Amino acid sequence: MISKKASSQKIIFNFRSLFLLLLTVYCLALSATLVHAETYNNIKAKIEGDMTTLTIEVRDAELKDVLRAIAKQNNMNVIIGEDVTGKITFSFDKITLKDALDIITRANGLNYVIQNNVLWIGKRENIAKAGEDIVLEIVQLNYAKAADVVGQLKGILSEGGSAVPDNRKNAVILRAAKKNINDAKLLLQSLDTRTMQVVIEARIIEAQSNFARDLGVQWGLAYGSTSRDTFVSGFGSSATAPPNTLTPTGFIGSGGRIASQPNYAVSLPAAGSAGPLGAIGLSFGTLTGDLALLDLRISAGERSGRLKIVSRPKVTTLNNTAATIHSGLNFKVRTSTITTGTVTTTLQDINTGIDLTVTPQISADDFINLNIIASKSDPDFSRSVDGIPGISEKKATTSVLVRDGETTVIGGLYKSTLSDSDTSIPFLSKIPILGWLFKSNSKVDDSEELLVFITPRIVKYDKENNSMEVKP
Repeated sequence: MISKKASSQKIIFNFRSLFLLLLTVYCLALSATLVHAETYNNIKAKIEGDMTTLTIEVRDAELKDVLRAIAKQNNMNVIIGEDVTGKITFSFDKITLKDALDIITRANGLNYVIQNNVLWIGKRENIAKAGEDIVLEIVQLNYAKAADVVGQLKGILSEGGSAVPDNRKNAVILRAAKKNINDAKLLLQSLDTRTMQVVIEARIIEAQSNFARDLGVQWGLAYGSTSRDTFVSGFGSSATAPPNTLTPTGFIGSGGRIASQPNYAVSLPAAGSAGPLGAIGLSFGTLTGDLALLDLRISAGERSGRLKIVSRPKVTTLNNTAATIHSGLNFKVRTSTITTGTVTTTLQDINTGIDLTVTPQISADDFINLNIIASKSDPDFSRSVDGIPGISEKKATTSVLVRDGETTVIGGLYKSTLSDSDTSIPFLSKIPILGWLFKSNSKVDDSEELLVFITPRIVKYDKENNSMEVKP
């Protein structure tokens, strides 16, 4: 009886040990299965977050086999497109899985994407078409112009993506993969910043001086008489006596000569370039006995003047945006054209004066690069063609680098006119002193200069109340 009982207990113990052993094996197998399933469910995290390094060396192996082996080694589901062909040779030492995949795919014109926990490797164009879902998003801009920034998004968006400006709302409509959308938004955020402004203060000085002088002489001589009222033919004067009704003061008519003697032996009056002329007329002679009359008229004029015009325009402009200042005369000229026998009359605008164009570019150290174009134009009616005057122009173009608040100057726009002319009778005008009776003289000396002083100032903003101030 004792031996049977002991044998029964031994059998029960063996069954109990076998059950525990089988349960342990099942739990281990289930645990391994769960771990394996969990590994396959984290392909994206493994590629992007696993910093474990690999050491791989391959020589002249099929590209498909290498990619499949790397995926198998790292417990990843993988699908390789039929267009993946060729052989590959490489040697990697301590490189992460992500870097290895990036280098291998790029070197062979491939790309990869993760969909439904499967690593999909194929040609770039095929992967781009079958990549992440295309989404649509509108990005509102505050400062930058939408039409100006869309061109800079070409390198960010994929081949199937697009960026379209909405000028009415100043927004950019993005259509691309979600990852590309995020990259494009980051770029737009860096571009959509407040543009700095520059105040351009200009002082324009026009200085002019002019001088002109004219000298001229006219004279004639009548001599001999048969009576008191009759003149014999004289030297340049008519032989007609003044009317008897004239008073002695009436012998000298308008213009400084005897009213009845309109001719001169020497007629070299002042040219009149100096403006209104002054004249003095003298008549010497007798009215009894032998009549002799000398009619002499000396004309002269002189002008001199100085003119200084100072203007101080001020304008504010955006960084890298041209500011234009114009001060001058705008007049119209009538022109006519003939077309198939029909005459058409129109008015043409002629713009003259001072034009100043300044384009500032601000650097990070508060220096400002100024591109300056300064010009001055005047109409020249002495060179008119079909009634349209010529334009006399002086122009200066330069680029300078100045510190914020400093002043630069443009000078040298200078014009000087000097003229000294004589009109004379040959030989007789060379006689000392008496030669002035046979010549006239005109002298003109004009000059004008334009000076432009430009002072740029960067506009600063108070961050607390967002107010604007100009740095002194």
